[in-house]
Amino acid sequence: MLVSPRGYCAGVEAAVKTLAWTVVLYDPPVYCVHAIVHNEDVVARFERLGVVFVDDVDDVPAGGTVVLSAHGSAPDVVQRARRRADVVVDAVCPLVTKVHRELRARLAAGDTVLYAGRAGHDEAEGTLAIDSTVELVESPHDLAAVRPPSTRVALLSQTTLSEHEWSAFVQEAHDRFLSVWTPPTADLCFATTNRQRALQRAAGSCDTTIVVGSASSSNVASLVTIARELCANVHRVGGPEEIPPGVGGDVAVTAGASTPESAVRAVVEHLAPSDDVEELVVTDETNQFALPRPVRESLRTRHEAGALPRALAEAACDPGLAADVLLDLVESEVARSGPNR
Repeated sequence: MLVSPRGYCAGVEAAVKTLAWTVVLYDPPVYCVHAIVHNEDVVARFERLGVVFVDDVDDVPAGGTVVLSAHGSAPDVVQRARRRADVVVDAVCPLVTKVHRELRARLAAGDTVLYAGRAGHDEAEGTLAIDSTVELVESPHDLAAVRPPSTRVALLSQTTLSEHEWSAFVQEAHDRFLSVWTPPTADLCFATTNRQRALQRAAGSCDTTIVVGSASSSNVASLVTIARELCANVHRVGGPEEIPPGVGGDVAVTAGASTPESAVRAVVEHLAPSDDVEELVVTDETNQFALPRPVRESLRTRHEAGALPRALAEAACDPGLAADVLLDLVESEVARSGPNR
């Protein structure tokens, strides 16, 4: 049973497209601060295209081209990138930007801001760096140790938390503090929530659940947690080579929001189902996020000048083109033209 929606969300689609077009539009090498998305196979594909991933923006040579990852960057990182690089492309997900705006607004209102998230996650680190007074809480139990200097508390969250996790934080905060502000529209990524709800529909009726995605992905971890509440046999795999022997019966397959569909298809092919593959569609997702302005403007200029190869020119005219398809086209063009295109 293939669970849908699964795989790339709108933010990941936009981020992968952004980095792919940046490879085409600007002189190599292109630098990217942190993994563009939390998927090792996607990162490896870009490395083969010549993209250099760095953990510190100071590792980007002066005058270079740098892309900032989908998870959001600390203000200091953005400022240093703009001082060092000639071209800065921020591929941050708009939903992460929403959290950053809310955080600044609540600080300006005088609230004590608490951030529910996971220590060390790129998104959490970028958000916490906005202001040193923001306190990270990794569990609802952590709220017991919080002594807010203000009677007004604002609670924000990492976008990839599960609905269950967020509800527990909200309930505990209201039990402990006199005044709690939470966003009118939850900070949780709609795509993450959709994937979790779809999995809940499928996992309980199957013998085994396979979640395709990287161990570094927070939303993949949330899917695994949800599946284990409903299904006795749950496996997180990066690809078919990680599927344990003996998997059989009815199998539900889903994927995290940073997992390409090609990895899902490879898993299904490896499972070689003896009966039909059923697709359980719980929600249709039609959301699309625009590419960052520097990429849009450079792409328009190159297209109008007739400076794009035919396949890429056609891709530029198709905003609905899947990110994986665009990446395939870019790989073909780089293979044809060489690294000094």
